[in-house]
Amino acid sequence: SVAAASLLLAAALACHPLLNMTPFAAAVVAALAAALVPVALGKLESGVATLGTQEGDPRWHYVGKFGFAIGAGTYDVRLRLKGPPEMDTMSVNMEVYLDEDWDRVDTLSPCSRAFSTPARKTHVLRATDEWSPWMGGLLEQNVRPHIWYFALSKCTGHATNSTFEVDYELRSQQHDKSELSVEQRHMPGAIVLSVLCLSGFLIRFAMLCYRFHQRSGSVHPVIRTLAVSVLLQWTAQVLHLCHLLAYERNGVGEPGLDASADILFMLSQVVNCTLLLLIAQGYTLIQSKDAEWAAIKPLAAVVALLHVMLVGHGKLQGDHAEKHHENEGVVGWAILLVRVLLYVWFAAGIRVSKQSGSLRLQSFLQRFQFAGSLYFLSYPVIFLITQVFAPYLRHPVMQIGLTAMQTGAAFWLSDLFLSRGAYYEVSTLSSSLLLGVAGIMCFDTKEE
Repeated sequence: SVAAASLLLAAALACHPLLNMTPFAAAVVAALAAALVPVALGKLESGVATLGTQEGDPRWHYVGKFGFAIGAGTYDVRLRLKGPPEMDTMSVNMEVYLDEDWDRVDTLSPCSRAFSTPARKTHVLRATDEWSPWMGGLLEQNVRPHIWYFALSKCTGHATNSTFEVDYELRSQQHDKSELSVEQRHMPGAIVLSVLCLSGFLIRFAMLCYRFHQRSGSVHPVIRTLAVSVLLQWTAQVLHLCHLLAYERNGVGEPGLDASADILFMLSQVVNCTLLLLIAQGYTLIQSKDAEWAAIKPLAAVVALLHVMLVGHGKLQGDHAEKHHENEGVVGWAILLVRVLLYVWFAAGIRVSKQSGSLRLQSFLQRFQFAGSLYFLSYPVIFLITQVFAPYLRHPVMQIGLTAMQTGAAFWLSDLFLSRGAYYEVSTLSSSLLLGVAGIMCFDTKEE
């Protein structure tokens, strides 16, 4: 439930090095066990269409879309008339469009779409004040998967003097009786794999943090911040998995869980961006720059709020016809612009830090800049590459690409902060360790 996930997140954010792993492991096992429980797969799209026959009345209404895998898939639809009171029955057309024809739909008038080639099938349905019987259809894919689009129109039958509303329900089913759209069919397995990977990482990370704490007497803020980032990502994946499990049971899922998962995943990325920006500005590398932590907090909060607002705006748009992944359209382009601006800030900070650092520090910053640039530019690259794929492939390409990006960054930063490598040698992490072991004063990591 949302409450249980929130409690887990709150406990994780404490990031205590002596974190009890028993409830943590139990939560992982519970989530994975739930993924293996047999469920009745189902998808249901429902809504209300407002139609009319007079000049200026809405004549056409988009209902939904579904990606069918290779084979003979089926769909079923039913309607219910909502008024006005003098109407006891009304005929409405159900139109079915192939993804290859969809771009032409907007170029035609609503009542030409069913008769000028784009609509591959048209069904005449009769709506009354009771739900109509389910009307079914068959769609066959022989070469590759396709996304099919469904719409209601009022272009035939007797005219009305006012608009009317029609409730609709649409169910779509693959050839193997699964009602998961083709772009979602393999996502539960991919998310389970991601949760397993992150769970193993967190166990190892907690052990390394505990050893670091034993040696130095404390855990450095950059390590605690990385822990927050990974825990946000882990919680996002668990919530997304719960949403898909609910989706398979009721055909709708849990929109609250889905929105929370997307927001937490985006916040995880913002936390990583903040870490990279801090280090680029000289935090932990140059003693005089240690105040950057407090100075950058307000800017980080603004960036986080902006990302949350963009994700929220995308959710409020709903599952419209042109949305094939979570960051489709204006939202995705806005996030891309923000990431490019953050990259420019990152590169500028690296340039300044190089000028005030030693040769060893400059060598480290050169390698750090390369890895950090890959992270900042990975979202723009993944977003742009996704656009060239067929619509039914965009969601898995975008989702798996971003998950791989974030997971890879977690492994890289963990190794950077917790191993005695180049970063350890030039940063104040080595100073904190000396304090814990020998009790001497911290030394300046900047070489003479």
